[in-house]
Amino acid sequence: MNSENPCRLNLPKKKLILDTTICIDLFHAQILGKAIRLPYELVLPDVIVHELINPPGELFIQSGFSTLQLGEDIIDQIILLREHYSKPSTNDLFALLLAKINTCPLITGDDALRKAANEEGVTVYGLLWFLDRLVEQKILTTKEAVDALKKVLAQGSWLPKKECEAHFKKWSC
Repeated sequence: MNSENPCRLNLPKKKLILDTTICIDLFHAQILGKAIRLPYELVLPDVIVHELINPPGELFIQSGFSTLQLGEDIIDQIILLREHYSKPSTNDLFALLLAKINTCPLITGDDALRKAANEEGVTVYGLLWFLDRLVEQKILTTKEAVDALKKVLAQGSWLPKKECEAHFKKWSC
């Protein structure tokens, strides 16, 4: 007898919308192939795929990430967000709007975008949350998570020092 519930087999995965900074961090961590094994659909706005040069955005698509395009009908909403939030890039505001429209979390390492997401009522997480999910799902070992975080920090990514130290300590146990 099959122990899997057939009703659950074809449910769509919950989406996570990723911004530019988190894409770069995942690339530097060298975990793109493992990231897509999470039980989420990892989604990039098409403008971010086109924006990414090093690493190339197409690499994310080849690795299994999805893209979503915002239609011309929402350009007015982007303009309003741009007027209200001056610090996040316009492309990252596309990520915010996609997360808001799809009622799903935004994954970012950008503090200004995080603040905008909070103000817009969008759930927002960062790289450390993402790495925790990879460890919880046994996709990464704790040693691999430590190594991934060290690689990201070595590339100059700014992450909260106390939170990184706490994660290093938690993963080293």
